[in-house]
Amino acid sequence: MARLTGTFSPDAGSIQDQHWDSSTPLDNDNQEHLHKPGTNFALAIGATPVAREEIVFVAKGAAVLRGFHALCNVTGSTSNVDFDIKKNGTTMLSSTVNVINSDADRLVKDGTLSVTAIAADDVISMELTTTTTTGMQGPFCWAEIDEAAG
Repeated sequence: MARLTGTFSPDAGSIQDQHWDSSTPLDNDNQEHLHKPGTNFALAIGATPVAREEIVFVAKGAAVLRGFHALCNVTGSTSNVDFDIKKNGTTMLSSTVNVINSDADRLVKDGTLSVTAIAADDVISMELTTTTTTGMQGPFCWAEIDEAAG
């Protein structure tokens, strides 16, 4: 199956089975959805990070975690925070994503995934833990989750 690499915006209802490969009807079993759940932990862009965990996604069906990323809008003068993504309360990373004051403001840091499989009804949460946050502002993290419709 080919994947689109650009923007494709057909009119609603304009693509039907007869416009698709006749051997694979255009039903839910042959579609995928890329979700990009994220969180700012209910903090304003100028707010100092505080420890918090939030549920961001519940899988409807089988899915794959494709990536996890984090940043702080301003990294501050003395700061050290960690971001984590969890499936049913257990980390999906080999280690948390650490952002410290020597990192550039808004530098996107990528997590190293250790678990990628997600099953129906799995609950995905994101966690922010803080060591010190002097001058730090605007934490944000997000994931890419590829979910098969079905």
